[in-house]
Amino acid sequence: MLDRRARTVSLGLAAAALLVTAGVSSDAEARRRPNIKRKGGQYGIIFGGAACIPGKAECARDNVSDGGVTIDGRTRPSFGMGAELGYRFNRYVFAGAAYNLGFFDTSYEVSGADNYRRGFQNSVFGVVRPTLPVWRFDFGLGLGPGFSRQTFVHENGDKDYSQGFAFKLAPTIDIFLTRRVFLGAKLDLILNGHRRTCAQTGNTTNCVDTGSTDLAPVHQMVFGLHVGGTFM
Repeated sequence: MLDRRARTVSLGLAAAALLVTAGVSSDAEARRRPNIKRKGGQYGIIFGGAACIPGKAECARDNVSDGGVTIDGRTRPSFGMGAELGYRFNRYVFAGAAYNLGFFDTSYEVSGADNYRRGFQNSVFGVVRPTLPVWRFDFGLGLGPGFSRQTFVHENGDKDYSQGFAFKLAPTIDIFLTRRVFLGAKLDLILNGHRRTCAQTGNTTNCVDTGSTDLAPVHQMVFGLHVGGTFM
């Protein structure tokens, strides 16, 4: 009788231990794989700043003379933003289209011509972003070709601009706050391959091959808060 009771108690304890172990394993698995929807349509918006990166032109001029015009000053950071829309095929790959608008603070003293009022760049890209998912985090690197137009506007309305091929490198770090919404940080490095710079004076436009003394083009970075999510 005692042996039977002992065996019954032992079996009961073993069953309870199995249930507890299964519950702990289930909780641990849930913590490792949170309920996140990574597949489907995906959008993202970036708000923050924009800054100049030296390219065929420099981001600062120290009394540089060009064609009777002397420029002294620098292209300082200003506001930047961007948006993207596409499809996330699985946890690891996103592809879509992206747009950026980045401004420059053109702090120059120009002798022999009007000062610069503002500078900005518009760009569009096709982007593929390989992503490493870790728990709720996404570590991505967007890559893609596109087109950009960079413009510097004089106080009298005349413009210096360049346009053409551009390439984007865009590292991101995001964390899913809910099943579909993420928040993080993003850096868009926009590398311009413009071959010509144009000066628009009134209704007349003159273009020349880009050189080291031209104000445009430079490269640009757009950086800031990244907000987005999945849908469908």
